[in-house]
Amino acid sequence: MRRILTLSLTMLLSLPAFAYKAGETFHDVLTDIGPGPELVVVPAGRFLLGDSSGRGNYNERPAQPIEIRHSFAIGRFELTFADWQRYARATGKALPDNEGWGLSEHRPVIHVSWFEAQSYCQWLSNVSGQHYRLPTEAEWEYAARAGSTSYYWWGEQLDSPEDQPRAHCRGCGAPRSIQHKSAQVGQFAANAFGLYDTAGNVWEWTASRFVTPFDGSEQRSATLLEQSPRVVRGGAWNSGPAYLRSSLRDLKQPQHKDYAVGLRVLRELP
Repeated sequence: MRRILTLSLTMLLSLPAFAYKAGETFHDVLTDIGPGPELVVVPAGRFLLGDSSGRGNYNERPAQPIEIRHSFAIGRFELTFADWQRYARATGKALPDNEGWGLSEHRPVIHVSWFEAQSYCQWLSNVSGQHYRLPTEAEWEYAARAGSTSYYWWGEQLDSPEDQPRAHCRGCGAPRSIQHKSAQVGQFAANAFGLYDTAGNVWEWTASRFVTPFDGSEQRSATLLEQSPRVVRGGAWNSGPAYLRSSLRDLKQPQHKDYAVGLRVLRELP
């Protein structure tokens, strides 16, 4: 059974690097605000970024060998409205539109621009004493694949039974009650790294600007001054199954926000 760590900020600051073991989950305590997002430790490793099957789009090729040199912690779930509400209360910012969907605290936050996602990560870094940010495009795909080399992280075919769909998308067999909105996080199977909803539910902002073909930008964070499109990954509740493949990449302007785009945070480890 995966060990769950709930550690105080003081304890986390004093932990040596070897204390973070791949697959462990934990969260930072944000002083008196409450817990930070739940995180999973992802190990360092190598993988092939992009499409090597020939079934993907031109902007997913040629596939690039990537080395992730350091382990990191990443959101076990997409960031929720409950997570964002702590930020809103602490800063006085308004909550994003939740479209009137019920139980929104347990749904991924939506209607958040790339710039707002960056502001949230900066705030989270300040109150936790740790370094939070959006994952780069390469880090996102590495975490989403979780060691797989297939079209989807679970295999080559959708193969999603209606009584137990693998992900939330248009055509994935999701329950009728959520066919026209996002699902609560964690309702579908986790990948081998223990991450939920890396396929479907909502698109996720990455730190990287969108460039095709790959030129190294996929391994870097864009600056706030750059106005070029940013990479979003993972597909959403209103996407078809093909949009859920691990190599699929799309672009949004950094000021864009809508009902199918959210985020997942990354925390650097010492």
